[in-house]
Amino acid sequence: MNCDYGKLKVPPIYTCGEKACYLDPVRKKLVAITPEETVRQKIVAYLLKKLHVPKNMIAIEEALSHYGINSRKRADIVVDYLEETGEGIIRYPLAVIECKAPEVPLGDKSYNQVLEYCGILGAEYAMLTNGVEEICFKYHNNTGEYNIIEKLPRYLKMLEGEYEVKEKVDAWVEIPFGALEETLQDRFTLLDNPQDAEDISPETEWNKAVATFNLLQGFQDVQHKMPKGKYGLFELLEDYGVRNLSFGNASGGRFFAPYRSFLIEYNGVTQFVSMSISTYWTGCDPIQVKTCLSVGIDNEKKEHHALQLVIDDNVDASGSRFSFYHHGRITIGNMGSRKIDDLRKFVRERYPQILYEKKFYLGTLTNDRLWKMDDPEVITLLVNLITYSLIRDEYRDFVKNGGK
Repeated sequence: MNCDYGKLKVPPIYTCGEKACYLDPVRKKLVAITPEETVRQKIVAYLLKKLHVPKNMIAIEEALSHYGINSRKRADIVVDYLEETGEGIIRYPLAVIECKAPEVPLGDKSYNQVLEYCGILGAEYAMLTNGVEEICFKYHNNTGEYNIIEKLPRYLKMLEGEYEVKEKVDAWVEIPFGALEETLQDRFTLLDNPQDAEDISPETEWNKAVATFNLLQGFQDVQHKMPKGKYGLFELLEDYGVRNLSFGNASGGRFFAPYRSFLIEYNGVTQFVSMSISTYWTGCDPIQVKTCLSVGIDNEKKEHHALQLVIDDNVDASGSRFSFYHHGRITIGNMGSRKIDDLRKFVRERYPQILYEKKFYLGTLTNDRLWKMDDPEVITLLVNLITYSLIRDEYRDFVKNGGK
């Protein structure tokens, strides 16, 4: 699941020699700032402010040997509890939390690490997080296993052994290419109103709707991933699969949807660029419902839609070939819309290959097969969408800083 502590404040920052450091509230010392340490500090804030864990019950980078374990290993964070025994009051581990840097995927190796520590220490709860996503566990006496739960409970609830079972999500099932049209038509038949559609509008031209449904299936298929590597202006660090996200746009709207996320590095900044397909309501009367391909960017400084490409207006269909363009309109916060020609000049200096007549050309897909994230035509479209969105955001910053 996605984290809900991303916007919690980190501790005060001080300069220690040539390094920037956090003043850790638990260890009460200066610690060098790294991506992993930032995640760790947000988790500490989450434990203190949201889960109401007493500060003296949090141990950071705790050696397992402190609990009588013959090991040199250390756990990132341990939440403890006190129990009175015949030998006095003894401190026991209640939860073990492992923190990774945002660019580190939460894979089997990380799962095994945190559960190994839990098993050794006998902790009831576990959490694994990279600051973007998290997975939580609870030990069950009946099975002798750690099962996935929705999230860590508050401290007093953990002491009582409570937890919230994570709802099972049905596995994604691939729809054969020949069944796309029939499946989409069946979905439209179930709608009472076009405004009830969540991803593809029944008001979108049929052949464009079917092609977009094909692309949507590609976004949801995590078995096929865009290969890592350098793609022109950015480097793809990881095709991160599907994340449930929420993004705002320039008009103040909010989009909640599953997004296909790509962890990239651009101009020295690591960030997520994520894509989704959802319905888009126009301000006309009567309301028109269109289909929109949205590209969101989230990093430490911002989280918003950098591009919203309305399929109905920005895709040209010719037989089985679908060409994606964008008109170039751009709005910059309360500064309003800007001239498209100014954006074109900005793009021409950085990525001129997408300039086509008065539009921005992003790629063409042939609708004769299922589209996968590792398909060469799809990769070209993804690269251009990501690059164009990054440049649009760069242009926004340029204008905000007084550029013309």
